Amino acid sequence: MKFIKQLVTCAMHRQLSKLDGLYQRNSGQECYIFGNGVSLKWMDLRQFTDRTSILGNMFIYHNEVNALSIPYCTITEPYWFWPFFPCRVHGKFQLSRDIPHKEYRKSIIQNPDTLFFLNVSNYPFARFPNALYVSRWYEPPFETRNPFKDRSDAHHGTFRFQIALAIFLGFKKAYLLGHDYTHFPSKSIHFYEKGEGILNGNRNFSYEFINYAKQYIDMVTVTLDGSSETMKSITYRELTGKEPRFRENVEIIDRAKLESLAEWHGYSIF
Repeated sequence: MKFIKQLVTCAMHRQLSKLDGLYQRNSGQECYIFGNGVSLKWMDLRQFTDRTSILGNMFIYHNEVNALSIPYCTITEPYWFWPFFPCRVHGKFQLSRDIPHKEYRKSIIQNPDTLFFLNVSNYPFARFPNALYVSRWYEPPFETRNPFKDRSDAHHGTFRFQIALAIFLGFKKAYLLGHDYTHFPSKSIHFYEKGEGILNGNRNFSYEFINYAKQYIDMVTVTLDGSSETMKSITYRELTGKEPRFRENVEIIDRAKLESLAEWHGYSIF
């Protein structure tokens, strides 16, 4: 494994080290960090135009996304843009061809002013002028405010990567939207799936990582009517002065993108 790490970081150093140039770019600013949780179905994105946004995964598919200031979007799943995607279905490993990356490629091309963070494993199959490639094996050289050096788990999932990126970029405060695992009570399913979500009983999500992050960034999760056990919280109504209004996935995402997502195992789209 050590040899592979050295090989990857050496061969891709020119690409990976581009991350260094972003260090503290947004020092002292506030931002919105968007996940993919079902609570987003009740939110009007036009209420969040006043701060920089860091998007996660499929949030770029939302019909109102152009109302936001979106210099950053993260989709750091390894091998996601490959013709064959390694995954587990019902506990069994398989190579899947039915993946929604074709529509995602269109989103990257259609948003040339947004910087997309992709896992370096995708470099052979996903090269875009507005993409920056990242790896858990590359550690930027900075000694402070650098979760990518401090934490071996900074690349473990979208939530942690987004928080680590916000700290690395220098944001002093972040409002989390659609990161429903930080809510209490919390609900499952994504905003692009059908339905209003189901209570999942999740408690203290990423508790230790969140406590680490609090040293560097003030985090506030935006709920519909609940609170949080791990960080500050505010309701959508309190933050925006607007009442939450539910809209189904077919009302906020184009049909072609939903059909693409429906090809992926485990999603309930229609």
